[in-house]
Amino acid sequence: MATIKLFIMAGQSNMVGRGDLQELPYELKQPNYQVLWYGSDGWRPLSPPTEPLPWSSDDLQLRFGMEVSLGRSLSESLYQSVALVKYAVDGTNLGEQWQPRNCALYCAMRDRVKMAIADLEDQGYEVEVAGFFWMQGESDALYRPWAIRYDRNLTRLFAQTRRDFGSDLPMVYGMVSGDPKQIPYLQTVRTAMQEFDQRNHRAIAVETEDYTRPDSIHWDTASTLKAGEEFASAWLKLGEPQTPLPFTLQPQFVMGLIAFILLLMGAAIFSWSARKSHRKAKT
Repeated sequence: MATIKLFIMAGQSNMVGRGDLQELPYELKQPNYQVLWYGSDGWRPLSPPTEPLPWSSDDLQLRFGMEVSLGRSLSESLYQSVALVKYAVDGTNLGEQWQPRNCALYCAMRDRVKMAIADLEDQGYEVEVAGFFWMQGESDALYRPWAIRYDRNLTRLFAQTRRDFGSDLPMVYGMVSGDPKQIPYLQTVRTAMQEFDQRNHRAIAVETEDYTRPDSIHWDTASTLKAGEEFASAWLKLGEPQTPLPFTLQPQFVMGLIAFILLLMGAAIFSWSARKSHRKAKT
């Protein structure tokens, strides 16, 4: 049975993507048979456009997100096929809509991922959930009560994701950025993201401040592709989920252990002989 690494993608509009198919390099327009994409019709080789998905808005015809470059970067770095499944919705917030306890968007994402895993298993794959990619925060930066609780809410989201898909699951998330005049609590959310990154050794933040955008929030095609490459690079820095290796005795260790035991035995025999001689001398 073939094993395949599956990566989850979630968030709001910049994870959905606004990439323009007409601006995509020729080689990226071709089907990538090393990357499986869970689209509207199930699993297939990744081939743009990847949007719209069933819940996406109609204005996303012939669009794509960071999955195009993310999948290619991961498969080329790992020298193996990978699988991507995405559930991202425009304009959504973490303060309420993505909170696991509300079981709205989070449960929809979780159920889609489990369905994708089941479909892969039906095709004969053994599935390893290998990473979670999150790009969200602009909506929370518009409303102060959500902004000041972003750290706590992100902690809850990632904790539930790990309970559902693996306790050591690597988490990669993008730093929210944009026009502070349009996003009043932008710095509050960015600070929360930075502090979360410093506290969590299995999570890493990707800076997006230098990404280009035609409006105050959404990335253009070039930055969408850049995001995929940088998210993949961040995941590679974290490394794969850690599995304890079985302990095996190396020949050098065995020889050293035997020598040590013989040394102890020799010392014990010498001590016993010395005590015996001493008793004879006294008698």
